[in-house]
Amino acid sequence: MSPDQVLILIAIVAPVWAVTRILRGPLGDALARRLAGASQGQNEASPEVAELRARVAELEERVDFTERVLLQERQPGQLHHGDTA
Repeated sequence: MSPDQVLILIAIVAPVWAVTRILRGPLGDALARRLAGASQGQNEASPEVAELRARVAELEERVDFTERVLLQERQPGQLHHGDTA
C-alpha cells in the first residue's frame, strides 16, 4: 500500500470513527431524545382527538336509539307478541 493510499484511508476512517464516538455518547443520546420528542409532538392533538371520539360515540348511541325507535314503530305487534295480559 502506498503512502498516499494510507493517508486517504486515514482521512476516511478517522472522521467516521469520530462521528461514531460522538453519536454514541451524551450528544447522541440528547439528539435521540430530541428526535423522539418531535414524534411525540403529535400527541398535542390528543385532546381534540379524544373530543372527536367522544362525539362519535355519542352519535353512535343516538343512531342505535333511533334504529330501535323506528323498529318499534314498524313492528308494534311483534314486540309484545308473548304478552297475554
